[in-house]
Amino acid sequence: MIKIISDSACDLKKAYTEQNNIGIVPFNIIINEVTSLKDKIEIQSEELLEMMKNDSQFFAKTSQPSPDDYKIEFEKAAKQGYDIICFTITSELSGSYQSAEIAKRIIQEQYDVDIRIVDSLSASLGQGILIKKAVEMMRQNKSLDEIEDYVNKIKLTGKIFLLVDTLKYLEKGGRISKSKRLIGNALSLKPILKLEDGKLDIVDKVIGKKRAIKHLLKLIKSEKNNAHKGNEFFVVHADSKQEASEIYDELKTENNIPFDIELLSPVLVCHSGNGSIAVGIVNTEV
Repeated sequence: MIKIISDSACDLKKAYTEQNNIGIVPFNIIINEVTSLKDKIEIQSEELLEMMKNDSQFFAKTSQPSPDDYKIEFEKAAKQGYDIICFTITSELSGSYQSAEIAKRIIQEQYDVDIRIVDSLSASLGQGILIKKAVEMMRQNKSLDEIEDYVNKIKLTGKIFLLVDTLKYLEKGGRISKSKRLIGNALSLKPILKLEDGKLDIVDKVIGKKRAIKHLLKLIKSEKNNAHKGNEFFVVHADSKQEASEIYDELKTENNIPFDIELLSPVLVCHSGNGSIAVGIVNTEV
């Protein structure tokens, strides 16, 4: 038997994770340096976005799941006789992967359990698509080796384009440098970032959100044209549902979109800020 576990950056709906017996290890959301809340358990995205909009001095940061957080989930699965495959947000942006590796070593000293940790090199539903494919392979009675080998291949094809209203949250969270934030804010440009091979960087800056959305679509379609068949897309947002719906509808006419439009989880809202939109692609036929 195999148990799938992931950190909460995967952006999968609670109904999906419960239906497929997926364990979720939450990030911590720290509000104004005072209150620490469990991602998607003690705070939801809608609450966080409301705080951002209503308080100009508001600041939230995140802390990764600890090894103990992972240890609890791993031990629970090990006691039930499961082997484990665990997915984390890209290790370039968080220490979640390292925490999972530490917990793996501790649990494997205590239990006869096979644990595989997958650095998704992605986030949000880029990570979620890997999990979805793992679920499908489990239903086909594929082995842990087969699942791990496959997801490690397709993760290399993943790309996410992120349009943000401001780079200040990414800079405050340490995900980009201050110099990049200052360049991105010049002339009120809307920055578009690309997450590829686990690394996040600014790829374009466009004047006006409408133009930026058109350019976002152009970039993602270019990736589709450069890839083989088997592409799966996703669209997520933080308080930009109308624009996200327009992108979703345009992509859906001729592409495979396995998930509905999703709201970014609180841990990702902290870094992208309100008004952000992300579109991603993973080639699942490799």
